Amino acid sequence: MNDLIIVLLLVAFNGFFVAAEFALVKIRMAEIEVMVQDGSRIAQTVRNILQNLDTYLSSCQLGVTLGSLGLGWFSERTVAALLEPLVLSLGFSAATAHLIAIPLALVVMTFLLITAGELVPKFVALQKYRQVALVIGIPLVLFYRVFRPFIWLLNVSANLMLRCLGIRVIDAHGESFTESELRIALVSMVAGGHVSRRERRIMENVLDLEEKVARRYMLPRNQIVFVNQNDPTEEKLRVVAESGHTRFPLCDEDLDQIIGIIHVKDLMKGLYDEDQFASLESIAREPLFLPETIRLDALLLEFQRRNSVLAVLVDEFGTVSGMITLENVLEELVGPIQDEFDSEAPLIVRTGPHRFEVDASCPVDQVVRACGLELPDELTSDTTGGVMTELLGHIPRQGEQVRAGTHLMTALRVEPTRVQRLRIDRMAGMTDAAETDAGTGNG
Repeated sequence: MNDLIIVLLLVAFNGFFVAAEFALVKIRMAEIEVMVQDGSRIAQTVRNILQNLDTYLSSCQLGVTLGSLGLGWFSERTVAALLEPLVLSLGFSAATAHLIAIPLALVVMTFLLITAGELVPKFVALQKYRQVALVIGIPLVLFYRVFRPFIWLLNVSANLMLRCLGIRVIDAHGESFTESELRIALVSMVAGGHVSRRERRIMENVLDLEEKVARRYMLPRNQIVFVNQNDPTEEKLRVVAESGHTRFPLCDEDLDQIIGIIHVKDLMKGLYDEDQFASLESIAREPLFLPETIRLDALLLEFQRRNSVLAVLVDEFGTVSGMITLENVLEELVGPIQDEFDSEAPLIVRTGPHRFEVDASCPVDQVVRACGLELPDELTSDTTGGVMTELLGHIPRQGEQVRAGTHLMTALRVEPTRVQRLRIDRMAGMTDAAETDAGTGNG
């Protein structure tokens, strides 16, 4: 019986180090830091272990090896002695029973070691890694101190072998995630209930910023409201009052002659000084000119560096092509932002199960996400209206339609030079006859 207890203790010894290894690899330093800030002294011990993780993982490996060797040496004769009477009772001779009991003992101990000494501790550690890490902390430190010289020798020898193989030695917690791995991790975090779907979308939008070009999200040139330096005071006030904006480009006749950016607060101060209001150049702030091809992540850095929230975008010829604000960038992260003065309709409105009305100025990628629109790779347009124009090869006419993959685009409102609003219908599941009717029917 005493021998059996020793066998079970060796299995538990092996399981302790297996659980310790998996718990230390699973737990994150940030989780331990929270516990440390809450005043947990045991958490401080675990933090010290994580700061020297490679060393303590070697300790775990040594513990597992010692436990396995101990079981192999001690348990075979112990378990064989327990099984031999059982085999004898089946009618075998003593010599035959002894020969059968030895391999049978090996099978039993292998089963016990794999289940109770490996799998069960591993699953417990993976599911309860925080609790396991706190339990194993102090015993693991004591084990390391006892076997420190031997563990050091093992680490040095292993590192030398790795260098001979041309493999760089890295910290177990020092590996970084690739972008694709982060996206997969976000999906898992949503499935596990650790992150909401909205939080996942925001984080994915952050990762997408470096792929988004400002030109696609800017206010185009023909929609920019500007103040003409040469207009009379009454006209300047009318432009400001009717627009509802807070910042305006100050120009000398047109947008290619931008003098600066003026704020409504500066205008209000200027009302008390006729001379100053007549010449707004004195209160205008230096404009931030950037190429329309700048990526949104770089644009954010420019806003921070220049203490600005508005940039004038220019094309490769130096002509003003549009304007973009910090709000435009933030909307790409968190979705539409509207204050009490915003009265414009949403860019995308769902009007049916598979039907959307879309502002023609809406960026293409927003429509792709919202409507599931499938577009050919060769299209170069940045806006939905531009896509329709590019597919048709001419400026759409009122009610004109064009097919885009599994969707049908219909021009609802047009101007002589551009489409203003359009409808997108999903055609999946329609019959050929229905598709023909859709192509010649309502506009």
